[in-house]
Amino acid sequence: MIGKTTIGRSFKGCVAYNMEKVEQGKGEIIFSQGVRDYDQRGMVADFLRQTQMNPELSRSVWHTAISFDPQDEARLKTNPGLVQSVAKDYLTGMGLDQTQHVVIRHRDTEHSHFHIIANRVGDDGQAISDSHNYKRSQKLLREIEQRHQLTPMQEQGQRAKIDHLPEGDRQRIEMRDQVRASLSRSTTGQELRADLGQRGITMIVNKDQAGQPRGVSFERSGQGEGKGVAFKGSKLHQKLSIGGIQKQLGENAEQRQKQAKTNEIKENRHGYPIREKGQENEENTPNQGYRRRM
Repeated sequence: MIGKTTIGRSFKGCVAYNMEKVEQGKGEIIFSQGVRDYDQRGMVADFLRQTQMNPELSRSVWHTAISFDPQDEARLKTNPGLVQSVAKDYLTGMGLDQTQHVVIRHRDTEHSHFHIIANRVGDDGQAISDSHNYKRSQKLLREIEQRHQLTPMQEQGQRAKIDHLPEGDRQRIEMRDQVRASLSRSTTGQELRADLGQRGITMIVNKDQAGQPRGVSFERSGQGEGKGVAFKGSKLHQKLSIGGIQKQLGENAEQRQKQAKTNEIKENRHGYPIREKGQENEENTPNQGYRRRM
């Protein structure tokens, strides 16, 4: 995600710009707090009324625009509540949840994005700090990306570097990066399928007559009139062959198991009950090899 914040003086101008898109049918109000979101003049009046609690703060308008990566469009369509969750996390992380605010989604561009208008005069009359807001915002956006499994900013930057490549090569590189990102978060074939599905990618495992996996491919259906794309895992990267994927899933599972045991030990040190010998379940037994069921 990309976020841009401006600190201004005019609620009237900021509200007018954002609400104009709503009135034109090119946007919608996601949620609000402490303002009349059904009336433009009323909203401005509500913001201005609260600024009177701290007249010394001249720049009281907080305006942030947050854009999603195009690769996340499939998830946004299947999970309409994702925008609201991201907006609430951002408001809380930046300390804007305890003041008046309104979140407006615009649909006037190909990529999804939303705007936050907030009052820097908090509900308690104290000024909400805008110090180092760029660094704080960037750090928070990276955390939100990870929390909601959105396309990391690093991948967005890498894609900008390949825009000049032929379409087929660009699609292959984008698919490779997305599959590797999903694989890094998964411990089973089922988890991997679900993660890829959120990105609009289908994993197909080819099996021999004995029912054993012998190959894997990845497909993305075309949007609108666009053509879909499909690649064999081994053509994306040597570690994305069926064997490479099974090995990585096993390593991820073992690492998650070790982390769980470490966390259990830490809890026991703080006075939590220690399990008696023989009560361990199958998840706590050593991992037997790296091959995972696909």
